[in-house]
Amino acid sequence: MRPPLRLAGLHLLVLWSFAVAQPLFNLLGKNGEFFAARGSTRWDAIVFALVVLLVPPLVLLALEALVPALHPVFVGCLVALFVLQAIRGLGAPGWLLVAIAAALGAGGAVLYVRAGPARAALTVLGPAPLLFLALFLFNSDVTRLSLSAENAQAASEAPRAPVVLVAFDELPLNSLLDAEGRIDATRFPNFARLARGSTWFEHATTVAEGTTHAVPAILTGRFPRAGQFPVYTDHRQNLFTLLGGATQLHVVDAETHLCPPSLCPDTEDSVGTRAKTLAEDTGVVYLHELLPDDLTHGIPSIANGWDDFLEDASGHHDPGHIDAAFMRSLRPQPRPALWYVHLMLPHSPWAYLPSGQRYDVRAAPGWGSDEVWTANQAAVDQDWQRHLLQLGYADTVLGRLVARLRATGLYDRALLVVTADHGISFRAGQKRRPLSPANLQDIAYVPLFVKAPGQQHGRVVSGLARTTDIVPTIADAVQVPIPWHVDGHSLLGPRHVERNVVLIKDAGHRFVVPAATLQRLHEQALRREVAVFGSGQPLSTVFAVGPDRKLLGHSFEGGHRITDLDPVDRSGPVVQVSGAAQGARSVVVVSAGRVIAVVPAAQGRFWALVPTKSLQNRNFSVYALQR
Repeated sequence: MRPPLRLAGLHLLVLWSFAVAQPLFNLLGKNGEFFAARGSTRWDAIVFALVVLLVPPLVLLALEALVPALHPVFVGCLVALFVLQAIRGLGAPGWLLVAIAAALGAGGAVLYVRAGPARAALTVLGPAPLLFLALFLFNSDVTRLSLSAENAQAASEAPRAPVVLVAFDELPLNSLLDAEGRIDATRFPNFARLARGSTWFEHATTVAEGTTHAVPAILTGRFPRAGQFPVYTDHRQNLFTLLGGATQLHVVDAETHLCPPSLCPDTEDSVGTRAKTLAEDTGVVYLHELLPDDLTHGIPSIANGWDDFLEDASGHHDPGHIDAAFMRSLRPQPRPALWYVHLMLPHSPWAYLPSGQRYDVRAAPGWGSDEVWTANQAAVDQDWQRHLLQLGYADTVLGRLVARLRATGLYDRALLVVTADHGISFRAGQKRRPLSPANLQDIAYVPLFVKAPGQQHGRVVSGLARTTDIVPTIADAVQVPIPWHVDGHSLLGPRHVERNVVLIKDAGHRFVVPAATLQRLHEQALRREVAVFGSGQPLSTVFAVGPDRKLLGHSFEGGHRITDLDPVDRSGPVVQVSGAAQGARSVVVVSAGRVIAVVPAAQGRFWALVPTKSLQNRNFSVYALQR
């Protein structure tokens, strides 16, 4: 039997709230960055919650008002969704779990139709949707979102020189270095050229583990505090409000929102755009929450950021693209100006060659939802390899920026600062980015170059510097006093000796490590990286990884041939060759008698990236080098 329409609507609301709304509220309520990353206010979150909770059940009710027979079908589908989430972690094949959930959903629909107590139970649970809504709005990260974006209180003192600040993302210093600890000029010529004409603070460190707190630390000069979002309302005193009262601001940053709308109206998305991306990204998040892991391969990843999941997966979003209007503005201005660009390079997903050409391959096992790498170091090494290739693209983008500055005459006049928000670690079985005792040396050190107006010659400063020193250094260089307390110090004045590296987790826990101790670990980490990828050679040699990398480009005959290979897609500029290699130390890929790729094998598996252009007649063979 079918209950009255009003009661049927209540039952659909209850089932929908348990199957869809509450799981989303629970996940997103713990990750307020999902809203903050797109500049959403608390009003946006309130509207989002009401739409998610109420609109779909109303649509279902409208459909069954036209076709009453649909009611038990909807009941069965919602029960199946609820069951699938409950059993998705059992470890069984995904298709089997979906079949079980579908069978139980059908059984639930039959029980609902035939058993009055089942319908009565849903009626009794009628208040549950309101409880879920209240918990989301009043007892989650959403409560910390501001209800509005207030106008800025900007300082009015004009800087004495134009300022250009470039922040890369997820760039560990060691990735730029050669075996001697210098910027690797062969692999990264534009970073090396910048170092030769600026002051390089070779022991600069971040103060936070992720963009959410690391970028605000760069822009405020303050240590991060737990509970803060990367938005203006949580960081009212920042570089933009320091200079914005008397300075033209040119800002490109899609990940953080510290420049207030009154000073940077072009950086704020419209309500409609925010709602559209919220809807798209929420759908992707729910599919990851719903489906077993082995059924999510075709769904855009949510592990690389907080927004634009569909755009990132489509390949239409180029992290190295800089808005044409911003590039045109990079020229001497009639009044003082600040240019700030936050580039999501070489941040994952790693899908770009140094030329900027995009490729798409089946990824090796990576990290889980806890940000812990797989236990297979050979798989981790491939992501490390792809990171270095994408860092080559970051170098290309830096070259374009500096070339534009030089062409317009702004380079000599401006204070140019180039840095990164934090590093990343590539250690099997360890966290890739959240700070831990095992990865501090990989996350902490970041590049920091400061080119003063008119500076012609480079120098290297070995003292400890922090990203919180950037705003005080800029203020000192352009002679603008900072009217608020900062934790950093100008790097241009008398040397302020720091003896400890301070690194702060998102939840507020601090690691305070003697600088000398962490520097020794940093040097060990560099030796480890050089042993895996070499240094002082073109980035094309990164296609050779591990202890046998010197075989790249040499002739090869014999060896144990591997035939147990995964399917190979040859359509892109890079080919993924992977498969089983029991007992192998390394694996070589050979085409026309020459080695075109070398990778280590671990736990009986290997993953090799191969440039498609190196495949002669598109043919290749794979051989194992035994232990």
